[in-house]
Amino acid sequence: MAKWYHDQGAQSDIVLSTRVRLARNIKGIPFPSRMKGEDGEKVICLVKDALDALHYNFSLIRLSECPDLEKQRLLEAHFISPDMLRDTEHKAVFLSEDGYVSILINEEDHIRLQGIFSGMESEKAYDLIAKIDDCLAERLNYAVHEKYGYLTACPSNAGTGMRLSFMLHLPALCMAQLTEKLFATIGKLGVTVRGLYGEGTKASGYVFQISNQFTLGRSEQELMASITEVVGQIISKERELRTKLLRENGVALEDKIMRAYGQMKYARVMSTKEFNGLLSFVRLGVSAGLIDSLTIREVNTLMVEARPAHVMGDAPLTEMERDVKRADIIRRALEK
Repeated sequence: MAKWYHDQGAQSDIVLSTRVRLARNIKGIPFPSRMKGEDGEKVICLVKDALDALHYNFSLIRLSECPDLEKQRLLEAHFISPDMLRDTEHKAVFLSEDGYVSILINEEDHIRLQGIFSGMESEKAYDLIAKIDDCLAERLNYAVHEKYGYLTACPSNAGTGMRLSFMLHLPALCMAQLTEKLFATIGKLGVTVRGLYGEGTKASGYVFQISNQFTLGRSEQELMASITEVVGQIISKERELRTKLLRENGVALEDKIMRAYGQMKYARVMSTKEFNGLLSFVRLGVSAGLIDSLTIREVNTLMVEARPAHVMGDAPLTEMERDVKRADIIRRALEK
């Protein structure tokens, strides 16, 4: 199966990925928090039958039958959410063959359609997910209210049921200590900031997820225009600060970047925490043109495939064995 992070989209020097998510529920079946076992299985079967009618290849993964390491790899690649790992009975995910679509079944809602692309590609992600949603709507009886739109387990998702999320790399804003003020300001505009894996997770390596907070009362196009405008302003400020940092502290910043690159290239042991910090500076170096032996596409691939479950594969490793193997994977990637 292809992977979204093997690509390189627009604005990739700052925007790691774009995700469009639609929350949907099936009329007459209780929300996942209240459903019985047979209800959960019914949702999986209904969605499978609906997808079988599409000319778009999906594979079904039942999380209750999935090895723990494989579930963690799905999370690390952003195909599923952390909530999908809690009480996996009757939870499933449909993954598209091209690596751009994952459909989460029985998370907080019956169906969560997700389209994820590398870079800033909101129109591309929305167009793909909207087409799949339209096809499913012809075959499934969605729970829709004439006034409130799509009904969801959490009121904040009602209406369009759409979340547009951008994963941003913001080292300059962080180094200038402006993120707290910035995030407080955009919070007043209905924009929320989350960590690397979404709600309830922490930022890592100066990476944040920016998304709309509410979906009720505005159309998909209005929501997309609003959040894209805010993200565009954040990108402009980050670029401005990067230029200023390189101009005023060029030697010191370049030293940090090249030290990080050197450690990644020659280290024999590397923890996840150390890797996250080093990769952030290497990404900045690639974006600034200071490191020309790597591409953003290769950095994106390392970002996912050097994480714990990807490093371990199918064999259990001690922490030291895993950190040694990670360092080896990184060295081989940089040698190429």
